[in-house]
Amino acid sequence: MLEQAPKDAVVFVGVVIFLTLLLLVLSDLWLTITSRPPIGAWVTLWARRYPAFAIAMALVAGGLLGHFYFATSG
Repeated sequence: MLEQAPKDAVVFVGVVIFLTLLLLVLSDLWLTITSRPPIGAWVTLWARRYPAFAIAMALVAGGLLGHFYFATSG
């Protein structure tokens, strides 16, 4: 039987993810205001330079999401 995750750990992970997304939004806003290429353009250039690594990261991220959301307890 699965044990319940500690509440503090779940809150910590949620806060870290939220703060990371907030930092990305603020950085993108600042780049847009200063007429520089946004973060999406940087990611696109990086993915075009390293396509195999970008595909591998997408597969790992998709596998993790699939594992977290579709895992069944047997």
